[in-house]
Amino acid sequence: MEAELQTGLEAGQLRVRPIGQNDARGVAGLIAVLTLEHGSRQGMTLEQTEQLFATPWLDGGMGLILEQGSDVAGYGFTRPSRWKGKDTIQVGLNLKRGYRSRETHAVLTDPLLEAAIELARKHKVDNITIHLRGTDTVHPPVALDLGFQEHPVSMLGFRHDLEGIPSRPLPQGLALRQARLPEESRTILDLMERAFDDRDRQGEPLAESYLEFVAGRSGFNPEQVLLVENSAGPVAGTVIDVSAQGPAAGSSILQIGVLPDHRRRGIGSAMICRSLEWLKARGARETRAGMFSSNVASTLFWRLGFRPDPQQTFRFFIRDAAVPHEHFRAAVAVAGV
Repeated sequence: MEAELQTGLEAGQLRVRPIGQNDARGVAGLIAVLTLEHGSRQGMTLEQTEQLFATPWLDGGMGLILEQGSDVAGYGFTRPSRWKGKDTIQVGLNLKRGYRSRETHAVLTDPLLEAAIELARKHKVDNITIHLRGTDTVHPPVALDLGFQEHPVSMLGFRHDLEGIPSRPLPQGLALRQARLPEESRTILDLMERAFDDRDRQGEPLAESYLEFVAGRSGFNPEQVLLVENSAGPVAGTVIDVSAQGPAAGSSILQIGVLPDHRRRGIGSAMICRSLEWLKARGARETRAGMFSSNVASTLFWRLGFRPDPQQTFRFFIRDAAVPHEHFRAAVAVAGV
């Protein structure tokens, strides 16, 4: 798919085309520029972006690159996803400075939103969502222009400086060990499926593709995926995400899950503290975590020494998928969309 678009600018000056695996470098460069503008941290390195682009992360969806000449001015994607326990169509959007006016961003956002609406129809989904970092002040106005409204629930970000890590032993009768990957991947995924029993408040359990992404990253250590078990089998687990450059470059407690019948016994606290000690011993200066603002477990992280981190906080914007995009320009034809 490749078509030149009339935008009120010189014909052919801006164009949109499908995203490809070889776009990882251009996308990583764009995100680095936006990260600096937002005063935030780099989410993924170039190597990690290339790893992601090599996976089927857009299966069932589509991605678009906005170009001016050879310069990547923006990119977006849309794909089926899960959010707050329900099916949704997720939209991702990144626009370089100078390309956020209605006249310019429409070259990308018009076909992108139209594609999201078509995906929603195909999958019989009611809403479309956008997730934006809390430090991002430039994309929310674009989301509002596209008919999105901010949702009252957010993703709270937390940071731990790895000082004063409390001691939290496991209850008697339980043992903590490293998960054996890849043979126990299904064990981890099934455990998280059962542990996330209130998706509206807790969010979604770890996806198989993302577990493979974490475990396949260079420098992966088995200590990043832990299981707590009794004589009957696993009752809890945790997954740590570590930068390809090691814990000192960046890490997060990606997910923690405890089966409902085993909660309020200190199991989650013991797993988190073990993870913090492991990260500190390997040179990490801090680590991060996040959860829905509606999740009561946020108090657990506070008690263990985590503190709010606006750079890891995300705002959610939602749109009724049944409402057509009134700004969509019929004259803008993008083959395959």
